[in-house]
Amino acid sequence: MDQRAIDLLKRERVCVLAVCLLDGNCHGATMHFSHQVDPVTIYIQTESTSIKCKKLPTKASVVVGFSEDTMQTLQMDGEVQLASNLEDIYKIHYAKNPTAEQYKNDPTTVFLVFVPTWWRYSDYKNNIFLENK
Repeated sequence: MDQRAIDLLKRERVCVLAVCLLDGNCHGATMHFSHQVDPVTIYIQTESTSIKCKKLPTKASVVVGFSEDTMQTLQMDGEVQLASNLEDIYKIHYAKNPTAEQYKNDPTTVFLVFVPTWWRYSDYKNNIFLENK
């Protein structure tokens, strides 16, 4: 992924996660996220009882950014699933979102792992539009 997109992931803490549901409808939610760079992987902490956890793994989209100041956004499509390697994710996620750690021991707390297969970075102020092909 282009370094400008990685820099946006580093700056931002909020994304929109959209998933496909069992009944064919889509569900979108604004979520705090963390990430690793190599390979680009997005981590999202949520509750196992949430709608987004009803059909996993599933196709999903994640959008990061859109500030009217920076006019940058990163759109990604891929698949989301439940995480299994939690100790490594805890270190990454709670470093970026320290207030989320209060839910770590809640029995309904789970982590979702999103791996993009397609991405598009847009910087409208500088007329830069990049995507993997």
